[in-house]
Amino acid sequence: MKVNRIRLENLAVVLNRPQLSENIGTAARAAANMGLGKLIVVKPRQLDEKILVSTATRIGKQLVQDMTVCEELLEAVADYQYVVGTTARHGNFRGPFHSPRDLAQELISISPENRIAVIFGPERSGLTTEELRLCQATVSIPTAAPEASSLNLAQAVLLIGYEIMMASSSGAPIQKPILAPAGEMEDMYAHLKKALLDIDFLREWNADHRIMSFKRLFSRTGLTHGDCNLLRGLARRIENVAKYKPRQVEAGTGEHDREDR
Repeated sequence: MKVNRIRLENLAVVLNRPQLSENIGTAARAAANMGLGKLIVVKPRQLDEKILVSTATRIGKQLVQDMTVCEELLEAVADYQYVVGTTARHGNFRGPFHSPRDLAQELISISPENRIAVIFGPERSGLTTEELRLCQATVSIPTAAPEASSLNLAQAVLLIGYEIMMASSSGAPIQKPILAPAGEMEDMYAHLKKALLDIDFLREWNADHRIMSFKRLFSRTGLTHGDCNLLRGLARRIENVAKYKPRQVEAGTGEHDREDR
């Protein structure tokens, strides 16, 4: 029976706004231990090469030497087709949440043709809700109690990396096509948001929340480059209709204005 595993070389660990060089180094070591292929660091507070190399040890030294440093999170993940955010906080609009094991199973069919980025937030605060909006999936590591949910950076990378490394599927899972990269997706969602604002389907005060509903819907199957072009064509058509035809629905009266229950 054939066993299919995740293509680890297609997976990058993204450390967003890490505070200390030693945390970057130990996270690199953990990523290398689990065979993860690339390290990206976004707006680090410090980058002490000596500390980085010593804490990464021999096993993580190559990841540190080859790591990419970016100034913005979107810049870091723009070319990745599937973006995963990690969080310990289960507030409103931050999910839906996957366990590391469930996420790993999902990645089996995605990784052959798509590059995957897993984002880890700052040590003290984690990823913001706004940053999680860049992600197609959110993963949360279960712990024994809510008060024990905080893990250090290397622990989080190691635990999620372990589940990804070990994930396998008996038989041949349905392989997902090449998906649109995150940068293209964000441009499409921004265009769709503007078009839906033009026809009063969205309101300025809740537009970002409503667009997240579209993101969750499309993330269930994933969007290709062609899908994004189709949706942008729809957005352009909506803009043209809104520009040349009078609006039929007065603000505040639509079904879409009601909050989800």
